[in-house]
Amino acid sequence: MNGNICPKCGKPVMPYGRFMREAEPYKVSNCGSCDSKLKRSPRVYLYLLIMLVLLAAMSFPLYYGMVAAHISFSIIWPVMVIWLICWAILVNYFSWRYIGWVIAEVKDK
Repeated sequence: MNGNICPKCGKPVMPYGRFMREAEPYKVSNCGSCDSKLKRSPRVYLYLLIMLVLLAAMSFPLYYGMVAAHISFSIIWPVMVIWLICWAILVNYFSWRYIGWVIAEVKDK
């Protein structure tokens, strides 16, 4: 199940570096192979909600464990920031890998 496949030409839409820089759930992007207008599948919003809930469910025990172990807040906050950055990269990568694209509707003026 590869989410980076163009529904029009069947080739990869974009490499991960480009996806990380420019792909957004609400933004229309061009396929790197056939230049067709594509947007993210609506499933991306459900995916983001689930990943947000998982982030909260996993972050609370991490934070609570560090506080219970009497770790200094000058260490806790950088750890939590690094945790958030790593989680954001993971969410972004899984989105690129598994959430597909749909052909964007072109609006005539």
